[in-house]
Amino acid sequence: MNIFQQREQILADLIEACKDHDEDKTNHLLNQLTELDKSAEQKPLPEEPKERGFYVTANDGRLLLKDIDDDWSARTCYDSSDPIWNGNRQYAKWPEVCETLPPEAFPLKRVNTGSDDD
Repeated sequence: MNIFQQREQILADLIEACKDHDEDKTNHLLNQLTELDKSAEQKPLPEEPKERGFYVTANDGRLLLKDIDDDWSARTCYDSSDPIWNGNRQYAKWPEVCETLPPEAFPLKRVNTGSDDD
C-alpha cells in the first residue's frame, strides 16, 4: 500500500472515529497520520533515470515512458481513461511517480525497444 493509500485509509478511519466521538481512537489516528507524514519527508526519492525512453517497474513490470519534457506516463493501463497519477492526469513528474508507485517498484529498468531513439 503506497503512502497515499495509507493516508486515505487513516483519514477514513479518522472520520469514523470522529463520528463515534471516540477521542482515544481519534488521537491515535492523528498520531499515525503525523508519523506517516514524517516518514515520507525523511525518505529520499529513488534516483530518476536520466535518459528518456521506456522503463519497467521492478515489481510488476508496469511500462512507463519518460518523454522529452521529463514527464512520465504509464503505458500499461487496462483502461487509458483511468490514469494512475493523482488528479487523474496522464503525465506526472518524478516526485509524483515515486509517491504513487510502491517502493518495490524501484529501481526502474530501461527497456531497449530496438529503435534509434534508445
